Amino acid sequence: MKILAVDTSTSAATAAIMENDRLISEYILNIKKAHSEKIMGIIDDLFGKSGVEPSEIDLYACSAGPGSFTGLRIGASIIKGMAQTFGKPVAGVPTLDALAYNLYNCTGLICPMLDAQRGAVYSSLYSWEKGSLIKQENLSVILINDLIKIIKDKDMPTTFLGDGALLFGDDLKKGLREYYVAPADSLLPRASSCARIAMKMYEKGSLDTYNSFRLTYIRKSQAEAEYEKKQNIELMNMSFGDIDQVCEIENLSFAIPWSRESFESELSQNNLARYIVAKVNGKVVAYGGMWIILDEGHITNIAVHPDYRGQKIGEKLVEALLREAKESNAERITLEVRASNDAARKLYQKQGFTDGGIRKGYYGDNREDAIIMWKKLT
Repeated sequence: MKILAVDTSTSAATAAIMENDRLISEYILNIKKAHSEKIMGIIDDLFGKSGVEPSEIDLYACSAGPGSFTGLRIGASIIKGMAQTFGKPVAGVPTLDALAYNLYNCTGLICPMLDAQRGAVYSSLYSWEKGSLIKQENLSVILINDLIKIIKDKDMPTTFLGDGALLFGDDLKKGLREYYVAPADSLLPRASSCARIAMKMYEKGSLDTYNSFRLTYIRKSQAEAEYEKKQNIELMNMSFGDIDQVCEIENLSFAIPWSRESFESELSQNNLARYIVAKVNGKVVAYGGMWIILDEGHITNIAVHPDYRGQKIGEKLVEALLREAKESNAERITLEVRASNDAARKLYQKQGFTDGGIRKGYYGDNREDAIIMWKKLT
């Protein structure tokens, strides 16, 4: 089992080739502008000096975020391109998990920190228990002073690493009586740690295709925030005047689309139905719907116009439906999704849905199975 792993989430560009538990080669370059100018050269050098061919790689892995928006995209583009070329799976490894893995079997708490700008860091808390890395706090963007307060309240030996440990060194000195900073060789991401976690993901079957893999940014880049602001995305209840545009999106999105009459009936006759649309400058670009039956919500459909995909509008729709379900006192929510629709399944998993079963031959056009997904709301 050979793995090529790449991490470009920080100022350091790093790549490694591992075979099972053996590290064949690793390259770390911590200089400015290393990603776009150097990373392909680094990868070529790894293959050339290790004697491994790109076609021999069984699994391609890269840091999935959080981290530098530009850096992450460069690494992901390379890995997805190679995975597509050779028809191999992709492991998207959480950046902070891989960073924490640098400190194998470290005692106490491990706190990776990556600069999120404006006095904040991307951070999580981990500990090692019986040889397994356990996440004690979820991913978040947190102000450095708030993170220091959390560490102080836990009153446990804590080791910091990541570029945030250097950037906010003075804050740590002022706020904490005792703490540790990882040594230089473990301070920044290492592709070998990314590869080791990728191996565990492979063993669990938790992999992506080149097409389904998505980066985890947590916070929008400044460019994305400005773009959304300019686009003026609005969510509102669906009206009869929206149906023509909704039907256009429906026909562009599904092999068996709902009819106009179906949407009219949902709005006029179904008291259980809740439908919302997303509009950009007054134009309907996406919609989502669900039924609330007693204490359970059921998402019926979500679709985004092809011209507006990749802008996280679908994610906003799901979040809005979840809020509506909670406000309607639903305790859980469910949906069906095609087994082959990796992108949709990743979207729902990101929102906390888990697989709950299979409906065999559910879809009438090709008898494809449907995956039943659930999420508890209470």
